[in-house]
Amino acid sequence: MRLHVLFLGNSHTYFNYMPQMLAHLVSSEDRGFNLAVDQCTGEGAGLAWHWKNKQSRRTIQEKDWDYVVLQDRSGGPSEEPESFIRHAGLLDTAIRERGAQTILFLTWANQSRPETQTIISDLYRKTARDLGVRLAPVGLAWKAVFKMNPKLALHHRDGRHANPVGSYLAACVFYCVLFATNPKGLPGSFFYNNKKWLDLDKDKAALLQRIAWETVSIMDSDTN
Repeated sequence: MRLHVLFLGNSHTYFNYMPQMLAHLVSSEDRGFNLAVDQCTGEGAGLAWHWKNKQSRRTIQEKDWDYVVLQDRSGGPSEEPESFIRHAGLLDTAIRERGAQTILFLTWANQSRPETQTIISDLYRKTARDLGVRLAPVGLAWKAVFKMNPKLALHHRDGRHANPVGSYLAACVFYCVLFATNPKGLPGSFFYNNKKWLDLDKDKAALLQRIAWETVSIMDSDTN
């Protein structure tokens, strides 16, 4: 199975080279999967920005994507819910016209405002359900980690972005969503652009893989 996936988002997508980390996980073992990733991102860009950005819409049209991932500003769902819903719908229509499928990237809350995770999650889930598209519940997986092990840091020191561990959890969630396969046993290390970004011990990697799989499995059972 070979998939071509385009990520439209902002720094929550490109921090720690998360799409490339995902591609590394896919290629690390011979499970019959192959993944090509590309991205179109902007600093602080949300769905409205991508809809108005000629390059974003041109990139959707350029290739025969299997999936296009949409990631809004972290505060978008809570601050401008109507804009989030409207532009998710507009972009989804453009994506469908190219024969691809949409995946909504449900993000995590700012470390200083954990209570907003419920708002973010609820609107992403409702929008995915209303549009009939797939959902990558990354923020829900983060919430599960914090509940299980509050001392495990997933945020970057700025309290907004992911650190490499948080990006690894995001990549594991996307692995589960794209291939409907448990990421158990995948490597916990990532080397890219002549730099080692991640080197998790076996137990920590296994924990994140398990939470990613359980989160996606629970969400799938809720929608069936």
